[in-house]
Amino acid sequence: MKLPLGNQKYRKPARLIALMLCTSGLAVWFFNFYVWDQSARTRPVRADTFSGRVYSQNNHGHVVYLTQEEDAKLTRLTIMAFSLFGGGFLTTVLFVEGISNWNKRPAPWGKK
Repeated sequence: MKLPLGNQKYRKPARLIALMLCTSGLAVWFFNFYVWDQSARTRPVRADTFSGRVYSQNNHGHVVYLTQEEDAKLTRLTIMAFSLFGGGFLTTVLFVEGISNWNKRPAPWGKK
């Protein structure tokens, strides 16, 4: 099944857009790791309900406690990274490669 989206006219711009989306997703993912590590090194290791530090972040057994805003920021960064990378992947599938190019080899039992 060949989709009309896999047109030659859109191949080059779509490849550039997919590359930009995937690169942005990777950059946001690395920034997410930086923020995660920064909070693991600088936040308290005991929960404090008075200041709102009740959201735990476990980094291989080292638990620190974050506020709701800090936890939400980490969650948004993770969602953004996966969304950008997924958008780049879908752009590649729909506009650059096309679904019909994915399974070019016949099944082993279909060869004769």
